[in-house]
Amino acid sequence: MSISPPTDITMLTEPRDGAAQLVANQMGYHNALVRLAQGTGAFAVDAERASGFRYGNRNYLVQVRREGAGTFLFDPTGIEDFTELNAIMQSDTWIFHAATQDLIPLADQGLTPPAIFDTEVAARLLGIERVNLANVTSHFLGLTLAKEHSHQDWSTRPLPDSWLTYAALDVELLTELAEHEIEQLKEEGKYEWALEEFEHLRVAPVTVRVDPWRRTSGIQTIRDRRKLAVLRELWSEREKIARARDISPSRILPDRGIVQAATVVPRSVGALLSLHDFGGTTNRRRAHQWERAIQRALALPAEELPPLRLPTAPKAPPINRWEEKSPLALKRYEPAKEFVDSLAERFNMPVENVLQPKLLRQLVWDSTNRAINVRQYLSENGAREWQITLVDKHLQELITP
Repeated sequence: MSISPPTDITMLTEPRDGAAQLVANQMGYHNALVRLAQGTGAFAVDAERASGFRYGNRNYLVQVRREGAGTFLFDPTGIEDFTELNAIMQSDTWIFHAATQDLIPLADQGLTPPAIFDTEVAARLLGIERVNLANVTSHFLGLTLAKEHSHQDWSTRPLPDSWLTYAALDVELLTELAEHEIEQLKEEGKYEWALEEFEHLRVAPVTVRVDPWRRTSGIQTIRDRRKLAVLRELWSEREKIARARDISPSRILPDRGIVQAATVVPRSVGALLSLHDFGGTTNRRRAHQWERAIQRALALPAEELPPLRLPTAPKAPPINRWEEKSPLALKRYEPAKEFVDSLAERFNMPVENVLQPKLLRQLVWDSTNRAINVRQYLSENGAREWQITLVDKHLQELITP
């Protein structure tokens, strides 16, 4: 039997065992290490960044809570080396909510978990409709959390007390929440599935994006290689400025400004400054930098211009084109989708947790062109063993002529 959500919800506004300790110097750091080593059980972990304010994705606060030790708010601007903290935290699982946001920035600081529990992933497996932390704690614990400081500039120093309280509350309930989720996961026979999901997140390789400038919002409107080169040079110039000044690139120049300049290709400083996003005081001072970037692109020989699109592996077309392109693929896809949908309903979880819809479509599409071993195909494309076991035999029957 699943756990019924509480009917009375209480807003938690302060840590229940007193204010968390801000750790901003070596003396406080060593005190925190001693206390955390004396604590018991898993470590509840979260981190705060300054996305949209600073360059990159580094943490400006790392929150750690352990039963018997309390909550510590580590300030990376005052603690340069987290080696000793990482060593202490190798003794047990780290509990996160939405671990994918935190694992890479933490690893950049030398903090790498031996095992994780993700309360957001667990909530998805348990069929919770809204999986933000406040809603999940409301569902399992009858407690909700205020989120008014979630988009602040966490590089601010000193950090206001209200922000520190908010940060402490983000780890206040994670251990208790995980205990409730584990109980229900075991009741529903999903606990081993959850462990596979957590390990998949923990060991996922870091993806190095080719040509990151191609993520510029609005780039799809550029259909000329020379103009695309202009966009690339302006993006690169913005990155150089942003990195040097430690400011979010969007605060230097918004994507729309880069796209507009690449579209019209201004041939002089005056023409450039007539564009809306280049007319401000700061960018007027940088006008010659932007103009030189444009000139570099215009001077490139044709063979050095970027291709409009990077080569990619063949992808299945949109479903609405399957009837025209491959009636056989559509004939196979419809029962395959119905089967995966039925599993999602049976196990009360989002269909993407049973099997990613994009992966299912690609599997069926590829199966019309070559013989496929479903188990091997799914494994090579990132599906977890529990997912493969649920679907492989039936899908194999559906796609085999």
